[in-house]
Amino acid sequence: MRSDLDAALVGDFPYLFALRHQDADECSMSRGFACGDGWEGIIRRLAEKLEPLAASGALRATQVKEKFGTLRFLLARGCEPPDDLSRMIHEAEQESQRTCEECSAPGTMQRITGRRWWTLCDPCADREAKHR
Repeated sequence: MRSDLDAALVGDFPYLFALRHQDADECSMSRGFACGDGWEGIIRRLAEKLEPLAASGALRATQVKEKFGTLRFLLARGCEPPDDLSRMIHEAEQESQRTCEECSAPGTMQRITGRRWWTLCDPCADREAKHR
């Protein structure tokens, strides 16, 4: 994700992403948001729901990334969100399966090269295939 989008998410949700500037050996979140710019809106909408609980110290994000073509949003050990928050995280991950990771247009899961899966719209998939 672009650095300006990364900084905006961390600035807007300082409790949820409090581990963003930890040592890399301590937390994967220190490496930033390991996904494309197109999922920033999904992450932002989810963070708006989680930030109030994070402000109470009840949870922290440890990793936000793409895996097998979908968003993964991981919380610190010991952070057991209530069922409704687990459902929200699951819904965001499901939304990422229909949203282009690069541009946020409607997308589908595709295999561009080897074993790597992506969720991309057709123009971004074509561009990625040419780039590979």
